[in-house]
Amino acid sequence: MNRHRTAAAFVAALMAGSALPALAWAAETDADSAGPSVSEVQVKGKRADMGSVQAVEAVEYGNAVQVITAADVAKTGALNFAELAQFLVKGVNVGYSPDEGEYTIRLDGGGDRDTLVVRDGVPLYDRGPALEDIWGTTTIDPHMIERVEVFRGGNSLFFGSNGGIGVVSLVTKKPDGTRKGELGVSYGSFESRELWGNYSFPLDEDGAHSVMFYGSMQATDGPRIFNPDDFVDNIRAAGGVQEYPLNRNEVGVKYLWKIDDTSELRLNAEYTESTFQDAFPDREVHSPNTVRYPIVDGSFHKRWSPMLLTEVNGYYSNPKLWNTELYPDICKDQAGCINPATNARVPFGAWSGKVFANGANRGFGSTNQRRAGFKEYGLTVRNTVNLHEYLEFVVGGQVVRYQDDSAAEYPVDNDPATTTGVFIDARPRLPFSPDTAISLAVRTDFLPGSEKRTVWKFGVRQPLPYGFYARANGGTSYSLPRITELRNDTSTVVGNPNLQTEETETYNGAIGYERRFDGFAVSAEVGGFKTEITNRIRTTTDFPVPAGNGFPARNTYYNDPAVTRIVGVTADVNLNVGESWRLNLGYTAQDAAAKTGAFKGEQINETPAWFISGMLEWTSPDRRLNVAVMPRVQGSEFASGGLSINGRPQIRKNFGKYTVTNATVNYFLGDDMQYQLQFRVVNVFNEKYAERYGFGNQLYGSAFNRGEYTNRDPRYFFGYPFEGKPRAFYGTFTARF
Repeated sequence: MNRHRTAAAFVAALMAGSALPALAWAAETDADSAGPSVSEVQVKGKRADMGSVQAVEAVEYGNAVQVITAADVAKTGALNFAELAQFLVKGVNVGYSPDEGEYTIRLDGGGDRDTLVVRDGVPLYDRGPALEDIWGTTTIDPHMIERVEVFRGGNSLFFGSNGGIGVVSLVTKKPDGTRKGELGVSYGSFESRELWGNYSFPLDEDGAHSVMFYGSMQATDGPRIFNPDDFVDNIRAAGGVQEYPLNRNEVGVKYLWKIDDTSELRLNAEYTESTFQDAFPDREVHSPNTVRYPIVDGSFHKRWSPMLLTEVNGYYSNPKLWNTELYPDICKDQAGCINPATNARVPFGAWSGKVFANGANRGFGSTNQRRAGFKEYGLTVRNTVNLHEYLEFVVGGQVVRYQDDSAAEYPVDNDPATTTGVFIDARPRLPFSPDTAISLAVRTDFLPGSEKRTVWKFGVRQPLPYGFYARANGGTSYSLPRITELRNDTSTVVGNPNLQTEETETYNGAIGYERRFDGFAVSAEVGGFKTEITNRIRTTTDFPVPAGNGFPARNTYYNDPAVTRIVGVTADVNLNVGESWRLNLGYTAQDAAAKTGAFKGEQINETPAWFISGMLEWTSPDRRLNVAVMPRVQGSEFASGGLSINGRPQIRKNFGKYTVTNATVNYFLGDDMQYQLQFRVVNVFNEKYAERYGFGNQLYGSAFNRGEYTNRDPRYFFGYPFEGKPRAFYGTFTARF
């Protein structure tokens, strides 16, 4: 199969709205039915409205790319991107708790650093401001997603730092010169309410200039996150058992200038505010967070000739966080204390009836609560040069600059860190095997200070007879230390300015089959991957305890000398049976462990041994009724924590081994099926499971404060699950006009 026809089939599949493991529903075609000519594919098939250039090229040159369309996103009814990713993004594991307002997306055994989430080219990565993490992916409104492109394997070559194991790229809805709109409302369990909409219209008769206004509001009381029995007694007494409300509001405007048939300029400005609780069973009794996340981004595309395409993308983001943490005051008087609210006597070691703010920056008001945040700027230029039958190559550069933007009271300096990278990706064409696609690429980044890093990548895809193909790719990537890891200086943690970058080397390959028959289409792939991560940045946890103060000495960050090896297998299948039935499933198994050290051969934390996710759907012959079932079956997943004994944690908990199933019923009304009613059931079988497993201590416990045991006693530490959402129901109405 000619690889340009493959790209054309890929684009056609994107337009048809399929979810693909690598290249679903692409089929062998003869010259008469191949569709657009090669030049049309190169000019049109690599435009943002038909699949990004990166996605089309990545498939063509041996990478695993999954594409999820807006139609599939709508069928999930997901309230946040984590819910969507859990069931539709193959190879992904969600870290933390989506319903609490904090989560990360992790591909193929990677951690928070190794999977980069970008939205229209803007990385939603936490650079590590003072105070605590800012969860950029929580700002994503699923209703504004036009397409999700999932790049599995190392992708630092084009995306830069933190793409070492994969990149999840979101393409949002945009104006296109026509008049159209969307309005939706949803209500469901836990008093969950949503209202969203977007409207775009041309500014002139030809539609050369057009704008889109969009926005959304979400509010929910949230499900129970922690079991009340897991709370420290004094935390529970002080009111720490609470609901976890989450509110997210977004407004934005987009602009399109179609300069001519070969070029366009796009601009976007948006502002998101999110408020949520993140009090934990062992510490806070009240912990509201407010995140404000402005983003401005733009892109320029110009097709100069059939030989040259230029793409320019730039952005600015400035996320900010305000946090209050109230802790219980403990009675330290053996004779007891007086509760100021009730005048009752409180026994020694119990909650005194008062609370206090954790530090001067986490209280209330302008003098006691201070901003944490960072600023980030980025610019990427890509030029695709096609030298006809001899060679195609991509050459360009990227500049990323970020700095801390926290209040001056925080002990973190705001010196900017700038990374400048240049890359070239050569795609030679073999005269003796014209259908073989080969990519050989290298990138050099000049990092903050005098350090530089060179990464490389290769890819190859070979069509085989009878609809089969073989593909492989590999390369190196890196992840930079975060701001606080280098420069933090608090009473409990100090930064390490000598930290090195994490290094990632990964390889993956697969054999696949793609064929379309009369009334039946199949796409299947079986593959594997191998990744090694060196210089992993970790936090010390076992310093000696100074006598008398009850707190550990200051911890710091270090590069772990142990090499983490992740070896996995993947299997993906997509079936279309007639016009009514559709199935896509993805299976990932991963053995992720350190090669050396105390944890040699032991599965790393929060990395499932295996899981299966996907969607089975049925659509009525008149296309008005759709039923979608989304299962996720997850194998063992471990968490380790507690007292460190001979270099190993005291507690190791397997919180995996569960099956969760979501389902939606969708009915479309109107002459053009422009109205959609949806009934959604989350966790159909009411499975009790954990999204994550955390660890706490008895610093505020009554027995510890009475001196019945020390903080070196195993009783001082305990674990607790972040509970998954129980069975829940939602109703949604959407109008498209």
